[in-house]
Amino acid sequence: MKPSIDVDSLRTEHESEEQWEVRRSFLLEHKDDFPEAELVTLAQIYTNIEFLGCRYPPQTMKRISVLAEKVSAKYKESRKNKLKRTFVQASDAAEQKAKRTFKK
Repeated sequence: MKPSIDVDSLRTEHESEEQWEVRRSFLLEHKDDFPEAELVTLAQIYTNIEFLGCRYPPQTMKRISVLAEKVSAKYKESRKNKLKRTFVQASDAAEQKAKRTFKK
C-alpha cells in the first residue's frame, strides 16, 4: 500500500498564501497519481510557470498543461476580479512623465 502524502507539510516558508493555495490544489489533485518526489517537482514546475513565467521544454510544458487543467481554470476564475497590472515601456513612461500626460 502506498503511503499517504501529507500535503500540508510541503509548504515552503517563502510561498505567499496565493501561491501555496494554487500549489496545494495541484498537490491534492494528483497526490494519488505520483510518488511524492515526482509530485512535488511537478507542482513546483507548475507554480514556476504560473507565477514566475518560467518556460520548460515543450514536452514538459504540455505535460504540466494537461495536469494543471482543473487547477488553472479554478485559479484563473478567481483572478477575474483582481487588480490587473499594466506594463509599459520605460521610454513611454518617461516621455509621459516629461510631458505630464498620461494615456488612458
